Amino acid sequence: MLLPLTHAAVPHHSTASTEPQRSKPSPYDPPLDLQLGVPNIRTHLLLEKSDVTFSREITWSTRNPEKPQISSSRLVIETSNGADEVHVRSWPGDKLQFIINGRPYVLDAKAPQGPDQSLLIKTNGGDDRVIIDDDVKHLLEVQGGAGNDFIQAGGGVSGLFGGSGHDTLLLGSNSGYAEGNDGDDLIIGGSGNAIMFGNGGNDRLDAGVGNAHKQNLLDGGDGDDKLYAGSGTNHLKGGNGDDLLTGHDRTSFYTGEGNDRIANHRPTDSIYTRVNDKLTLTQGSAWNQAKPGKASEQPS
Repeated sequence: MLLPLTHAAVPHHSTASTEPQRSKPSPYDPPLDLQLGVPNIRTHLLLEKSDVTFSREITWSTRNPEKPQISSSRLVIETSNGADEVHVRSWPGDKLQFIINGRPYVLDAKAPQGPDQSLLIKTNGGDDRVIIDDDVKHLLEVQGGAGNDFIQAGGGVSGLFGGSGHDTLLLGSNSGYAEGNDGDDLIIGGSGNAIMFGNGGNDRLDAGVGNAHKQNLLDGGDGDDKLYAGSGTNHLKGGNGDDLLTGHDRTSFYTGEGNDRIANHRPTDSIYTRVNDKLTLTQGSAWNQAKPGKASEQPS
């Protein structure tokens, strides 16, 4: 007896999907939700460990809405709140090696598109030690966070921020900017141009050695600071507190609130002081006594 056709057994065959598989979007593909007129920052996690996180931060420009472009790209390395050691050096094949607390990681240092990739290192809390080799030429920013940190810049343009604590900041062979913030900090310039701010605490700022064209600006900020001029042209600003300003090569001195001392100035130097400041003038030095509260202002 034949069974009705509707009850006949039909062999099962699997059918392959004809839909194309969607590839994972690249971080360098313009996001679909970009907003006009505001910075569009996208962070892409690369690697996460217990003591460090690596990510890539890409900022998109919508100046031309039809063709969004990458305006900046940087690798972000963020460590824990412990006492971390970070060492960065160049690696073959347009890569960088990061040694974090003794463990090595190698990442691409060259962005496939857009401007050159920069580096941001955030060490957060703890007494951290960050060393960037001179063969690392990337634009660099290091945020030390809380703790007594040691930070040494590499061969690229650098910005070093000590955060709270007694920090040591060493600028490198390229132009550099350094802020000590709270605590008694030591900031030393490299062979490149240097801008330094001691801010709070009793700080020591040393412009460092370089060529005759080197430019240095040192500002002690609050506290009893010691400022030392270096090679080239120097501008020393004492700020608040009882400061010591020591000249070298070509130096302009600007004292501030407190009883400041000026040493080792030359006949060709310019000196802007307050009433209570102590100095022995070298013959020919240009001396201008400022009114209270105006000593740190450079005349026009």
